[in-house]
Amino acid sequence: MERAAIKWIRAVDGTELALHCWAPAKPRAALFYIHGIQSHAGWLFETGPQLAARDVAVVALDRRGSGRSGGERGHVATLELLLSDYLMGIKAAREVMPDAPLAVLGQSLGGSILAGLCTSGRLRAEALIFCAPALGQQRARHDPDKLGRFRACRGLSRSAVTLKDEDYTEEEVYLRFMLADALMLREVTDSTRSTLVHLEDAYAETAATLRVPTFLAAPERDPIIDLAVARRWLGRLVGPYRETVFATTHHYIEFSRQQESYWDWLAACAIPVEELQR
Repeated sequence: MERAAIKWIRAVDGTELALHCWAPAKPRAALFYIHGIQSHAGWLFETGPQLAARDVAVVALDRRGSGRSGGERGHVATLELLLSDYLMGIKAAREVMPDAPLAVLGQSLGGSILAGLCTSGRLRAEALIFCAPALGQQRARHDPDKLGRFRACRGLSRSAVTLKDEDYTEEEVYLRFMLADALMLREVTDSTRSTLVHLEDAYAETAATLRVPTFLAAPERDPIIDLAVARRWLGRLVGPYRETVFATTHHYIEFSRQQESYWDWLAACAIPVEELQR
């Protein structure tokens, strides 16, 4: 598979962030991909080239402390830094492909980050795509007292991400990939736990200001995400959306036997109808 080109951007605090790009010669659209808690842009080693072959450029930022980006591993000190990083990444993507319509995709935790960007009032996009999004999950799992303790967390003490690799996929080739992936995030800091609760707080307090075509991709059953909760939150945030369910019972659709259908679906979501009719 074609390797991504990497552009380095400097965050407001000086941290170097890795922006990965797979681009066809003449993209009909661009997709900015926001990855999940444990993954990074390297997990798009098939998705990036496959979408480029479908005339959609893919741009993905390694979250600070993840993948190839700089910063303390697993550490995101504040919500403002998190959102600022992604807004800079999206701006850089538009500069690389100024004429391509831009869709923004949030997968898992990336869906929660996308919701935060939408309600910040600072995001511009022609389409929004949520894939098995971690919307409202903290409130669904923890009582107010525990959420309060998480909000108050600070510092670099670490705790394990307790998800199983088998929650993501049942395919042996991808399980071996994950097992050997030195960049896969296995721990997060106390400050990151706090930031993620503050992220959910931010979009819990307001609806999205962006009214554009919105799409949801979901597995039939997700061992990580409470999909009923995610659906309720998505409707509350953005209003009407179009959902497609893929025939897998694992979290990461890219690493399932539904991947070809998923790539076709992503391309159809990202390329505006008027562009398809040309």
